[in-house]
Amino acid sequence: METGTAISLDRAIVLSDAHLNQDDLHTRNFLTLVEKAAAEDVPLFLLGDVFDLWFGAPGLTFRFQKPVIERMRELRRAGLRLYYVEGNRDFYLKKPHEGSTFHAVSEGEMVASVGTRKVYLSHGDTVNRADLRYRFWKTLSKNRLAYGALSLLPPALVLPLADRMERKLKRTNRRFRESFPEKESREFALRMFASGIDTVILGHFHTERIIRFPQGQATGILAVLPSWKDAWRYLSLTAEGECGFRSFRPDAPLL
Repeated sequence: METGTAISLDRAIVLSDAHLNQDDLHTRNFLTLVEKAAAEDVPLFLLGDVFDLWFGAPGLTFRFQKPVIERMRELRRAGLRLYYVEGNRDFYLKKPHEGSTFHAVSEGEMVASVGTRKVYLSHGDTVNRADLRYRFWKTLSKNRLAYGALSLLPPALVLPLADRMERKLKRTNRRFRESFPEKESREFALRMFASGIDTVILGHFHTERIIRFPQGQATGILAVLPSWKDAWRYLSLTAEGECGFRSFRPDAPLL
């Protein structure tokens, strides 16, 4: 389990799967949320796939992504506590973005103490062990040698190819993405609870769920995050251990 430097917070919000792909209302509201998190001093976790496709190599950054990344970087420099866990549409972000755009970047998962709870955060795309086709594709797509070779090619050649690849990815394994694997997710959460985790937070499945598990005198929580574009929803965690979904409103506080 990738933990890195210990993360200890008194509150936080979490969102996943924004899949931003142009300068539109979804992107503007996303940036407004990040700005409000900075203004209200609320730490923010992003559990992958902020963009439809995001390459760590600066030369492979799409034009519309640059102002979004730069704004997050400015807010982080100004004091926002911002954390990122890579999703299946993210490729090798840790080296170029850890310590600049984000406090920490994980290629797999993070563990943080938020208030009274120990929280495990992951994009969640490998939780469904039945999705063998996807797991095989991920092994191929996350090949460092292939990515290194891709990074050496001219951006004018790579970016159009990447754009076509992104459109194909939207059609890949739709059956698994649209059907939440509840059994596999419950089993995964129970394994995490047995290791000392109190709260498991996953993205990827584009569905909103909170499932509570009695654990003696305590309660284990599995939270699955919806897609940002569905209803601009995010998960809030408080110092008292409360965990619940909220709808983003530009005129309302985040917590």
